[in-house]
Amino acid sequence: MCRSSSARSRSSSGATGPPRTAVRVALTGGGGFIGSHVLARMVGAGMDVTLLGPETGHCRYAASLVASGQVRHLRCDSTFRDADRLRDALGPVDAVVLLGYVMPGASGAARLAEEIELNVVPLSRLLRALDGCSHFVFASTLEVYDGGEVDGDEPGPVTAFGFAKLTAERMLRVFAPASTATILRYASVYGPYEPERRAIPRLIRDALAGTPLLLDSDGSEERDYLHVCDAAAATIAAVDRKADGAYDIGTGMATRTLDLARTIGELAGAKARPVSRAPVEGESRPPRLVAATRRAQEELGFAARRHLVDGLKEEIGWIRSQPAPKVGVALAATA
Repeated sequence: MCRSSSARSRSSSGATGPPRTAVRVALTGGGGFIGSHVLARMVGAGMDVTLLGPETGHCRYAASLVASGQVRHLRCDSTFRDADRLRDALGPVDAVVLLGYVMPGASGAARLAEEIELNVVPLSRLLRALDGCSHFVFASTLEVYDGGEVDGDEPGPVTAFGFAKLTAERMLRVFAPASTATILRYASVYGPYEPERRAIPRLIRDALAGTPLLLDSDGSEERDYLHVCDAAAATIAAVDRKADGAYDIGTGMATRTLDLARTIGELAGAKARPVSRAPVEGESRPPRLVAATRRAQEELGFAARRHLVDGLKEEIGWIRSQPAPKVGVALAATA
């Protein structure tokens, strides 16, 4: 788990002084992939954290923090139909960090309707209930773009996921016009605890099993791969800086999917080669999604630190240590 380096340095310095008031944060998706790493940094930094949403899913770390009383958990279902009750129970907070995400079951053209129903509509309920909060941090995606690497590029999503995230970004401006909102357009996030359904864990499992590394494309598309600890660091920076705007969060470096698969195979010692298969019918793929990092560096003070090869070695080691996934078991879908 990623922890705050600043918290470690403060605790080891032995410095004394008047106690600082803890930053009060409400967090959705704290039991998910990115959210659990963000939660670890928040706790390490001494923040007063309240989780909002259903059970903490498969994240034993988040569950242990709740059980020990280090983190508060206001339980509700993922639709936030009871958001007004949450507002009364939550009390004042300094920031609301919105990392929750529910994976639709549909694919292709039918996915968009589920994205709206499962993620956009519930967010609208939560935003209405939390009217008056001074700062929001929202997890978005580079998929709001149709491709390219231009700072300030006008969004034009071609995927259901990207369209839903862009809709949520704009809805945040409508429901919280008096608040600051830091919108984080994450690149392709990877690292330990990544859900098995995603591309990198699947490729690693294929490599470790000695089977062909299956690609859902011809492998020519280019992506920016961001380690989850870097994603968590950017999220904490967004809480601290309270910048108002949308920021690409990535490394600024492009990697072809085919090259990614080959690298995973080499690092895992696999003899099998990548094999392309037909993509899901009705799904579009932007040819290139790479973060324009300048504004995040200047206004959030964020720059990615993890090199892709080092991060892949870490994730391969983590997956080696895990039992093989059970077929048919549903995995946590929050971010």
